[in-house]
Amino acid sequence: MSLFLIASCQYQWVQNSSIELEKIEFESSIKDSFKTKTLKFFSTNSTNNNLRLKILNVKFKKKNFYGGTGARAQQIEIIGELDYIFSNSAINKNGTLKASSWIPVNEANPLSEITAQKTMIDELEFALLEKLIEEYWLIEN
Repeated sequence: MSLFLIASCQYQWVQNSSIELEKIEFESSIKDSFKTKTLKFFSTNSTNNNLRLKILNVKFKKKNFYGGTGARAQQIEIIGELDYIFSNSAINKNGTLKASSWIPVNEANPLSEITAQKTMIDELEFALLEKLIEEYWLIEN
């Protein structure tokens, strides 16, 4: 019995807390994969007078950093930008969020570097959404 109690003390309840908005809109240039990720964090309920969210743009830029004796690319920085508008009858807050990350250059295997860049973009999408949640809570409070 005590073994059961000790083992059960290690677990906590998982809280599923998505933010309810009145409406979520996306510009036509937003990829479906990003829309799906957004709907995991935000839900809609049109009966409340909550904030509306409009995502205007999500883009990623790649920047190479060179160094060494041959001035070859050493690292790649990927910068993600998210343009948004939160609004309701009293508030109209727009802004741009940025997140970035670094990966080393892999000249020996360019295919793995491309795969790493795609993975990094997926992670940056989640980072941008987490920042968007922070912006929401700043507006609500």
